[in-house]
Amino acid sequence: MSKNWASRISFTLLGAFGAMIHAIPIPPVAAQQASGTILVVLDASGSMWGELPGGTGNKFETAQAALEKYLPAPRTRVKTGLVTFGPGCSRIDIASPPEIRPVAETLAPLNEISPRSKGPISAALERSLGLLEAGKKSTMVLVVDGPDNCRQDPCAVAARLAAERPLLKIHTVGLGLARPGRSIACISKATKGRFFPAVTARDAEAAVAQAVKLAMRGVRSPRLKRKPGIAKRLQRRFDPNGPSQLVLDASLGKADNPVDKPVRWRVYKGETAPEAAALPALDVLEPRFAVPMAAGAYWIDASLGRSKYTSKVEVAEKGPTFVKAVFKAGVVKLSVEGSDPAIPVLFTVKKTGVERAAPLVVSPYRQSELVLPAGRYDILAEVGALSVKKTVKLSAGDRQEIPFTLRVSELRLSASALDGGASAGAYEFTVFVDDPDKPGGRRVVARSTSPTPVFRLPAGTYYTEVKSGLAVASGRVALGAGSSIKRSLNLDLARIKVETQFPTTADSQSTPVVYKLFSRDPLSIVARSSMRNPQFVVPPGRYRILAEIGARNVRTVQDLDLSSGEDRDVLLNFLAGDVKLRVSDGQGRAITGQFWEVLDSNGALVWRTQQGSPRGLLAPGRYNVRCETRKGTVEGAFVVAAGDAKTVELRIQ
Repeated sequence: MSKNWASRISFTLLGAFGAMIHAIPIPPVAAQQASGTILVVLDASGSMWGELPGGTGNKFETAQAALEKYLPAPRTRVKTGLVTFGPGCSRIDIASPPEIRPVAETLAPLNEISPRSKGPISAALERSLGLLEAGKKSTMVLVVDGPDNCRQDPCAVAARLAAERPLLKIHTVGLGLARPGRSIACISKATKGRFFPAVTARDAEAAVAQAVKLAMRGVRSPRLKRKPGIAKRLQRRFDPNGPSQLVLDASLGKADNPVDKPVRWRVYKGETAPEAAALPALDVLEPRFAVPMAAGAYWIDASLGRSKYTSKVEVAEKGPTFVKAVFKAGVVKLSVEGSDPAIPVLFTVKKTGVERAAPLVVSPYRQSELVLPAGRYDILAEVGALSVKKTVKLSAGDRQEIPFTLRVSELRLSASALDGGASAGAYEFTVFVDDPDKPGGRRVVARSTSPTPVFRLPAGTYYTEVKSGLAVASGRVALGAGSSIKRSLNLDLARIKVETQFPTTADSQSTPVVYKLFSRDPLSIVARSSMRNPQFVVPPGRYRILAEIGARNVRTVQDLDLSSGEDRDVLLNFLAGDVKLRVSDGQGRAITGQFWEVLDSNGALVWRTQQGSPRGLLAPGRYNVRCETRKGTVEGAFVVAAGDAKTVELRIQ
């Protein structure tokens, strides 16, 4: 290590430590930096519409309210970010890149999300890792209500993340999961985090509070008492016979190319690389500085962007000991031109030829300056659905400016029913492009459940589709570069509103009902519902509604022809009798250990149970009943009329 460069240089002199260093002094520049990052990874799959006992909203809304209450405020100097996954196995959204901002701004994108379909937990964790800076304190708070249902293994992903980032912890909140399956519990276990079960709405709030509290412990820097004279900037010569000092300086690519960005310096006591959980004797964010240091062996661990430098150093008994960290890295300045500044931009940096690896950097800033180790990189710039990829070769000491020109077009869609048509419910818009390699020859490029979505797309020809219930309308549009086009899609639809009269029996109040809607041209099922009084939005046509109550033979069917725009109220009436079965001995005492079978007049089995005195609904008609007991088998017959409430008793002599 050379001492020639030290004659005159500007340093930050940190206060005296005495024989041993007991605190980590942070310079003024570092005090303005974020102390760490908490990244929320939130499930947006369809099961999040379910409710937790004791709550007034669904699981998605319950989680949102708890996060709004407990995520840290800007004054804590903790960055907060939000990633959502779903709907579908390919949908992962960086809703709010990590920044120091009000909690309401971090969570604002949740107001536009409608949970649907499947949830890719594994892919979301991999994508989220790219948002967290290596070497910086960071924690994920994962909020889910079920396993990964996209044929991925979260356990393997969590193990890989733990190996890549030993200090990263993932705390998991399981909504409605008192006992998580292996594929959920393993995520926190692999990263030495905690799993918090939440069976009720109150549990959910407490679980989010605990997860965020633990995350804060992991990312906040300790508060330090500052002494007069600490962190003074001065120009000076070092006295070779003065107290022992450690003087650290950094350069980029070569010794005479000084670094103009803060370097994260960690100094550990000892001759070898420390364990992952070891605490440094010194942790400073500065390009260069000097600090009094007791003589002895130390390990230097420095990071600049994604570049690393490590070295052993022996601090002398007197005077300065100099360490010059030469980072084999370069600087790339990324920028986007030609698109609306209000449209979000995302830069993704990966090593060339390593397709399956997690991104090295994910940056949401339109002007991004990155320090990267020397090498070849694929840099992808995304604005909406438009993306441009460039390959860059970066040598040590390079400073390259890489502009991206992205001219984005806007497609604004809306939908309405044809004149006089029935009112539609929720809409789902989809935008396709031609793709001969995909089933049907088309590939989905964008989706939205907003009533008036805005899609930002590259110039080209697109196919549009809107769905409301079973009704579908489609169109085709050509977008020019930089254009803004509005299109309205007209849905030809009808609505079926079902009201049902149930048998006036206690059994009918808790027995599940299943509705099946069939198209009659040809006869095929098109929709199901287990709601008590469902509604169906469908195109005009010929339909059949079948309703079944319970698991026996009580059902009702109605055919209907729907014209364009019709709102049809359908009244279904279940005809049934309430039947209770009982078996007794000659003295009228109930007999235990029964097995019952009830068959209709055609000999078809309609009811089988092992209950002692079963009760249920049966359609009007004649039935044969058979009961096996420990004292023998007995058979009988009975008749049920609509509205009956009767007990059928069999006796064994």
